[in-house]
Amino acid sequence: MKTIVLLLTLALAPPVLAQPAAEAAPRQHPALAEFDMSGLDDMRARVQAVINRPADLSPDKVAAFEKIRRAAEGGDTAAQLELAQMLHEGEGTPRDVDAGLAWMKKSAEGGYGPAQAFLGVAYTNGQGMAVDRKLGEYWSRKGAAQGVELANFMVAQHFENIHSSPAEQAHALHWLKFYAENGFIPAYNEIGYRLMMTAHDDAQRKQAFGWYMRAAKALDPPGLNNVAYSYEVGQGVPQSDEGALGWYEMAAIAKSPPGQTGFARLLEQGRGGATRQGPPPKPFALYLLAAKQGDVEAMDRLVKVYEKGELEQAADPVQAALWREKLRLAKTP
Repeated sequence: MKTIVLLLTLALAPPVLAQPAAEAAPRQHPALAEFDMSGLDDMRARVQAVINRPADLSPDKVAAFEKIRRAAEGGDTAAQLELAQMLHEGEGTPRDVDAGLAWMKKSAEGGYGPAQAFLGVAYTNGQGMAVDRKLGEYWSRKGAAQGVELANFMVAQHFENIHSSPAEQAHALHWLKFYAENGFIPAYNEIGYRLMMTAHDDAQRKQAFGWYMRAAKALDPPGLNNVAYSYEVGQGVPQSDEGALGWYEMAAIAKSPPGQTGFARLLEQGRGGATRQGPPPKPFALYLLAAKQGDVEAMDRLVKVYEKGELEQAADPVQAALWREKLRLAKTP
């Protein structure tokens, strides 16, 4: 009897309706994801710990410092640079960055090439002093004249460009290729850019594109963008909207502002087909990301968007004026 009652109960029980599966949140295209800062704070802390480590005042280091100091005070320019480094690092003496820079300048003024190279870097990049590109170039060229590798690279990277004389352009390419062959990835794109801007025929443009591709394959953001642009305009490679879209997409994911703008432009124009890495983002969102990072093409597009009410945005004279002013400032030398 219990079995019959149980079966009857089950039969009369209201049916259990299948619950609809929870709708998955729409996937965001990785180009719109915020830059992953995880791990950077820890890395900064470790770097700062090295910078702020206690001076090494062990007897051996103190004795070495005194020996180098005497030589430096006696006019030995190599010792003066070594003394500068010991003061900067706190080896055998309390750390004193200002005194270290003073001895580096003394060594450079005394004609020591490595000190001239380091001083050129310090002025160019603002390490321990205000940025002064004229003095950076002056000291870098002084060191380069003595054959110091670092100085030659600084001159090639920062002070010789496509507007330089043919001799200087050849010098720059020599040193950029030297560092590229030793694994300095940003040199790949720099070489490609210089070759592309001075190319006279398709063979030279193809060679330049090859350097862009080396940079792109190493996920260098400028390299990714330049490969995309080359495909977009057919420069050194057959024109391909599909290729351009794919590489701009990668450049945008790598947070390249020109890449974000290029990706937005092709999406807005409906060129290149489907995106590869996720659902297509809104062009406006990409333009906004690029504009906030100072990309002038993106700023110009936002001005027009807010003036005319385009890309699903309402016309907004206040926003148009704001971006017009930012664009003006970005273009001001």
